[in-house]
Amino acid sequence: MKRFWREFPAILFLLSSFAVAFWIIANTPENIPLHFNAQGEIDRWGESWTIIGLPLIALVLYGLLTLIQHRPQWCNYPVKITNENREQAYRQMSRIICHIKSLVICLFLYITLGVAQVVEINIFLILAFAFAIPFIIVTGWSKINSKTPQ
Repeated sequence: MKRFWREFPAILFLLSSFAVAFWIIANTPENIPLHFNAQGEIDRWGESWTIIGLPLIALVLYGLLTLIQHRPQWCNYPVKITNENREQAYRQMSRIICHIKSLVICLFLYITLGVAQVVEINIFLILAFAFAIPFIIVTGWSKINSKTPQ
């Protein structure tokens, strides 16, 4: 059950990203912004269905990070891995990758919400996600950390 709560923020962000993308596809005109320059100005437009690419990239990254999370021996470590420290080092790396996974997926949700804001999707939807994301991170990770023995 503890593993589920560790994965919960990333899964929720991933599902939310798909939900926002489908919302954009269903409720926008044909063109949406695809690229922004350094000043935040739109410099490329495209068809609305292309927004699904962001959640798909997030899904691929989720899969790759999950694979690495389950194979911590593939990672680089700042200390030599011995039989004495192997279990602790692998457990810590697995937790770090889990947090990185949640943050990466959250970033893709943030980008998808940015596109939603530009195409003027319902502001309530954007605000709901904007307030829910920090709440989920704080409550989910604090619940995990309070149950983890030190």
